[in-house]
Amino acid sequence: MINQRIINALESCVGKIPPKHEIELIKDESWGDFASNLPFILAQEKKVSAKLLAEELAKKLVSYPDFAQVLVGGNGFLNFTISDKLLQEGLRIASDEDFGKSEVGRGEKILLEYVSANPTGPLNVVQARAAALGNALGNILRFAGFSVTTEYYVNDSGTQVELLYQSLLTRIKELKGEKAELPEGGYPGKYLLDIAKEILTGRFPETEWRQYLLTTILKNQQSSLAKFGIHFDNFVNESKFIDRIDEVLKKLAKVGKSYEKEGALWFRATDFGDTEDRVLLTKEGRPTYFITDLAYHIDKLARGFDRLINIWGPDHHGYIARLKGGIAALGYPSEKLEIIIAQQVSLLKEKEKIAMSKRAGEFITLDEVMDEISSDALKFFLLLRKASQHLEFDIALAKKSTQENPVYYVQYAHARICNILKFALEKGTASSKGVNLSLLHEPEERRLAKLTIYFPDVIERAALLREPHRLVYFLLDIATAFHYFYERQRVVTDNKELTQARLYLCQCVQKVLANGLSLIGVSTPEKM
Repeated sequence: MINQRIINALESCVGKIPPKHEIELIKDESWGDFASNLPFILAQEKKVSAKLLAEELAKKLVSYPDFAQVLVGGNGFLNFTISDKLLQEGLRIASDEDFGKSEVGRGEKILLEYVSANPTGPLNVVQARAAALGNALGNILRFAGFSVTTEYYVNDSGTQVELLYQSLLTRIKELKGEKAELPEGGYPGKYLLDIAKEILTGRFPETEWRQYLLTTILKNQQSSLAKFGIHFDNFVNESKFIDRIDEVLKKLAKVGKSYEKEGALWFRATDFGDTEDRVLLTKEGRPTYFITDLAYHIDKLARGFDRLINIWGPDHHGYIARLKGGIAALGYPSEKLEIIIAQQVSLLKEKEKIAMSKRAGEFITLDEVMDEISSDALKFFLLLRKASQHLEFDIALAKKSTQENPVYYVQYAHARICNILKFALEKGTASSKGVNLSLLHEPEERRLAKLTIYFPDVIERAALLREPHRLVYFLLDIATAFHYFYERQRVVTDNKELTQARLYLCQCVQKVLANGLSLIGVSTPEKM
């Protein structure tokens, strides 16, 4: 809402706004409410001073009824102070049930794939970060008008699964009292002992051991995700696409993007910006993970999705170019595929970082973390940083029921408002859209109102930039503004009109907090 009003005003002065244009909330309110970088962009194009351009625009824009003031900040930012009229107009719709919802996505069909862990053991907190990120992003995209399908790709074939099975056979031999050693790169985790013991009950013929192993681990992963509050529309097995490899290979050969060398079949990945060409089939004729994954992504596109978004782990960055290249080689626009890399997560335990390696046998699982802290706290903490940034958090802080804990701090703002509204109702005081909002002129009220009506813009940017952390930062900002307001202004007063106006403002803030928390998968308690 706010962004569009500013853009409309700017476009009335300069015409179509360039894509690089950004509007940001100003932290220091002495400079205004929102800042535009438009003068810098236009100055580069016209080879003139950004400050002079900003001064010319400010003179034109100050007469617009949406703005109380337009100033030039820094070396050429346009700083807008929005008018009371615009604040009140925004608040009139902010109590609506779906406030913040938009149609910016215009129904674009998105397939969002995330987690997609190998079925080789319990999920860890790095995969939990991908789960929290994908869940929040999917919710935000839907709220912004996109049509989203979520998918989990089960890597049920290939080298790692074979290593897992050989590791299981080692455990079975050990339980039988036979001497056995794990294969190089095998999995030493205790969970394989539990599965080996079950197999040795004799319930399964040996021909079913491998499938029982994969099914058991996948069910355990799904159980952990359900406990974490994460659900997928589809689970798709890698083995489903083995039969489609020949078709993809024929198409690559037809367009001249594959060749043989040293007995192996290669993809001309360097034609698409990769650092080297990539193997499709080994010299033994075995398909690589890449060709199977390419077949899977062609299947995604064939299903009619407008855009594919994948959330991958921190060790997959070098894989992006080859997959985009493969898609382009087969005739699809590579920009249809977006990759988000979720970086590493470090947990602290007694001031020491906890190792998280399945193969070392010493890693902390998602279930173990959820035994320590709530799923609400875990999701919130995992979304506190941009996906591309390394994340570190203290479990002890996440367990605290104090305002030091950021998720508690935001939830407490929601609970406080519920308590205020309940108290007012008991006193026989209610509120409605017809209240006199011009009575809300205290600095604390104005700040809270401004943040409230900015919520739809936060949702749109989080959706379009694929950055759920923006919503988390915003929730912390509006919770801070509410607590500040609560500590300095009494809501239920002897002045009936003022009480009704403040109650209405509180209702709007409650709606924003409830919608925002639910989008990131966090509960909204009414009592704390």
